[in-house]
Amino acid sequence: MRPRIVVAVHDPPVWTLPEREVARIAAALPDCDVVNAPMDDDRRRELPAADILLATRLSSELARLALRLKWIHSSAVGVAPILVPEVVTSDIVVTNGRGVHAEFIAEHAIALALAVRRSLHTAVARQTERIWAQAEIEAVPCPPARGTRLLVVGLGEIGTRVARMASGLGFTVAAIRRRSELPAPPGVASVAGSSQLIAELRLADVVVLTAPRTSETRAMMGAEEIAAMRPTAILVNVARGRLVDEAALVAALEARQIAGAGLDAFVQEPLPPEHPLWRLPNVLISPHTAAFGADYWAPAVDLFLENVRRFRSREPLLNVVDKAHGY
Repeated sequence: MRPRIVVAVHDPPVWTLPEREVARIAAALPDCDVVNAPMDDDRRRELPAADILLATRLSSELARLALRLKWIHSSAVGVAPILVPEVVTSDIVVTNGRGVHAEFIAEHAIALALAVRRSLHTAVARQTERIWAQAEIEAVPCPPARGTRLLVVGLGEIGTRVARMASGLGFTVAAIRRRSELPAPPGVASVAGSSQLIAELRLADVVVLTAPRTSETRAMMGAEEIAAMRPTAILVNVARGRLVDEAALVAALEARQIAGAGLDAFVQEPLPPEHPLWRLPNVLISPHTAAFGADYWAPAVDLFLENVRRFRSREPLLNVVDKAHGY
């Protein structure tokens, strides 16, 4: 029987697999039935006969229809929208797009950190008003990277790249990760476990969140953690919006309990126009674009095709997700 692959990556305006990439998958797998199912009605029709699913999200209703499904590949890194109870408790293997866009996301994290530290967000805001903001920016101290402590929270593919880049710029890099006993990667001066987060936050000048969203990390930056940060410190989030208690962050930024934030991920996306983060002068917002580069989709599909080859050859798949931990 020909394997049936259902492609269900459709989250407008930008998280939709282009038709050219769906066609490339079909052309690369002529002995498979490749079906594009962008809408829920399409998925209800196609999932009962699916062996493989390429998707970024899956409802419990649709998961219950997928009686033949053996493997789900997420083109994204975050798999929380796929890990419904019906998938977690099943024998379905889940893989993700970890590492595919790590270089772009790491560069974006460094760009946000440097831009906020150098008050470039202020310069852009004043530029629109044709105001020469030299005195305003000079009043915000910015010590050099050399001697500045940057804390990376999460040492996966992205966090490791952030650490290496930051170290190359002269930052002293510390890190938090769940398995703190593992050797520190290049560029990282010290590694601590999750239980030491608050202690590390007290020492950091820049905090970069690169951790996955799991039951353990959800809202890991709450009011207590944000309060532990230095008044001169900045927070950068290129991971998941739900890692941060946004209400607590807004309160801290309004009160200048921390100096600023560079944010690429939010609890609700698009960020609603009335959200207070938009009006805060010490915040730089990018609209969840950290992963964008020369071509977002081609490398994501390359990884999927390699995993299809492995799946059919009974070789170990790349990026297998621990469904219990969520990453």
